[in-house]
Amino acid sequence: MANQISAGSPAAGMRGGALVVEGSRGVSERMRRILATVAPGLELAAASTQAEARFMLATQAFSLVLVGMDGPDGDGAALIRHVRMAHPHIDAIAMSETDDDGLVGAAIAAGAVGYVLTEADDAELAFLLRSIERGGAPVDSRIARRILGLFAASAQPKPIAIHPVPASLAESKPLLSPRELKVLRLIAQGWSNQQIAEAVSLSVNTIEFHAKNIYRKLSVKSRTQAVHQATQQGLFN
Repeated sequence: MANQISAGSPAAGMRGGALVVEGSRGVSERMRRILATVAPGLELAAASTQAEARFMLATQAFSLVLVGMDGPDGDGAALIRHVRMAHPHIDAIAMSETDDDGLVGAAIAAGAVGYVLTEADDAELAFLLRSIERGGAPVDSRIARRILGLFAASAQPKPIAIHPVPASLAESKPLLSPRELKVLRLIAQGWSNQQIAEAVSLSVNTIEFHAKNIYRKLSVKSRTQAVHQATQQGLFN
């Protein structure tokens, strides 16, 4: 059954509680312990099977669910897909021990807004999960690079028909500004907002502002989806 942990006030980006869905008791307890450190007072719950998780999602209030991709009772992507369809207000973050191509691809296709590797140490996982407080989504740098590689490999070249371009279109502005595109390229490489800010000599708040503009222009809500959409549209070419 669920294990509840609470104390103090929840962090701004994690109100409503978090559910950890993982068959391994050790991994589940560790992730809840890290979440409790990142967001003291956050209501935490655990489910060891997808059936239990679906029941809890339907009867309790959550804003975040961490899903083990290689659970004992089936494909974690199926639960992420269920969350996306039945509970679109809940952010689903995938987790696995290693950056397996199949698991990563399935999680992103299912609608995960983040992906963490449980083989990382506690400090690294805590750093990634803290991005939720600012409205971001945690993505391990190895996963970010892997995602970009998967999208690039799956992109199929399309024949280009050459037609005269109306002057009004020729003069239209690109979807992303040069600054936004540079920020997105660094995001695709797995850089954190802090690292990007230091690299381009801007404040973290300015980088977060650029990231929000990128999400809005691409009609996405996470780093992973932004990289996917940009790749599909050929913005990195």
